[in-house]
Amino acid sequence: MIIRKLSHSHWRQTVNTIVAALIFIVAGSMLLGRNLDLVSDYVFRIVVSWQMLLITLGLSSLIKRNLTTGFILLVIGTFFMIPVITDVEEEWFRTYWPVIFIITGVVLLFKRRNFKRHHEGWKWNRCEHVTSEELSSEDGFVKADVSFGAAKYIVLDPVFKGADLDVSFGSVTLDLRKTSLEEPQTHIKIDCSFGGVELFIPAHWNVQVEADSTLSGYEDKRHISQSVDYEHKLIIKGGLTFSGIEIKN
Repeated sequence: MIIRKLSHSHWRQTVNTIVAALIFIVAGSMLLGRNLDLVSDYVFRIVVSWQMLLITLGLSSLIKRNLTTGFILLVIGTFFMIPVITDVEEEWFRTYWPVIFIITGVVLLFKRRNFKRHHEGWKWNRCEHVTSEELSSEDGFVKADVSFGAAKYIVLDPVFKGADLDVSFGSVTLDLRKTSLEEPQTHIKIDCSFGGVELFIPAHWNVQVEADSTLSGYEDKRHISQSVDYEHKLIIKGGLTFSGIEIKN
């Protein structure tokens, strides 16, 4: 028996397909059940709701190991689901909604701690509360951890070896116009929550975006060159939540 291990991108696509299929199946079943008087309005209001959608997307992100994104979506969806499934008064909701900010802050603190521990021993640039400051890469590889701030990285090394961008409530600009690609595939991993990433990439580079997005998006504004380099590929992967990626040249 030959067992083929799924690639990371294939695994993500499989999870996305399964989650999308389940959402349609459940929504269709609830609608049919309500039309046939098999599902009460109370159950329908819980299952078919934007709160349940956030909870589902959060669980999906956790399965794909986007822990920060998944946990934040799960907390927000669960919190706003409480008034739907219980008889709490409006005063309770107005009093305790700041708990969402507290939990989000705690998650970001643990995220930063785990990020530092995971990359211990690497050369990396850590940026915090930085505004419009230019930083250089280390040996062609850029590592950024930005929270509640903005940072700009410009790669001056002859060869770009990849990047790991971790952004929460902030923005990162990565300028690759003064470097080149050497490997057949070079990866930029982006984990962005409530933020934005701006990438300056040469027009002839072959760029492929494989990032998962939750209420997010990306836009390639480059004037694509006719002589695209198909021998080298820049792959952008990771996860976006309430965020955006903008590619320019």
